Amino acid sequence: MISYIFSGFNSKEHFGKEVSKYFKKDMIKCESITFIPGEFDDIDKVKRYVATDVEWFKEININIKKVNILNDNMTKCDMKNIIENTDILFIMGGNTQKQNQFLEKYKLKKLIKETNAVTIGISSGAINLAKKSLCSKDLDDGVEKTIVYNGIGRISYTFEPHFDKNNPNFLIEKLYPLSNKIKIYGLPNETGIRISDNNYEIIMGDLYVIHKNEIKKL
Repeated sequence: MISYIFSGFNSKEHFGKEVSKYFKKDMIKCESITFIPGEFDDIDKVKRYVATDVEWFKEININIKKVNILNDNMTKCDMKNIIENTDILFIMGGNTQKQNQFLEKYKLKKLIKETNAVTIGISSGAINLAKKSLCSKDLDDGVEKTIVYNGIGRISYTFEPHFDKNNPNFLIEKLYPLSNKIKIYGLPNETGIRISDNNYEIIMGDLYVIHKNEIKKL
């Protein structure tokens, strides 16, 4: 099973040279893609992001012919069939907890954990793919306190997307206390990780591990 983890993509560079090389290797014969949103209140916004991502795939000769966006208007059975038959599963960024609730509501976690589709997690999606997921306090997203919960379990790494090593207050006040219980992987913007059979490879950028009140660049 292959999974990719990102905080996001650069709107100017699109997928970029390094990521494109890996995507083409793993997805060149893929023709269908399924998106799981992290935003459920603005479907037009979701569709714009989806259209952009599909266009970026086409730029690197991954010609997607079928696109699905999971939503509350579908039945649980429909979603199951779509996930089981998709070539690429793209778990989008957005509201981490609402996305997790969506996955719980329609019992999608086991399907995602076991799918052979190449799976991409962006920001919220990266968080929710973990066995133990960490959702940091973010008042803008309605998250009033940092919480740890059971994620999808497709990967064993707990990621903190948009990680900024130059923000000592966040590190000391939020991550260090949790790092005594779980190992946290700090994922800065512009970093990409490929995970195959639960072994990770840094394909671009930097990755940090925060564990037992210490931080280390990997």
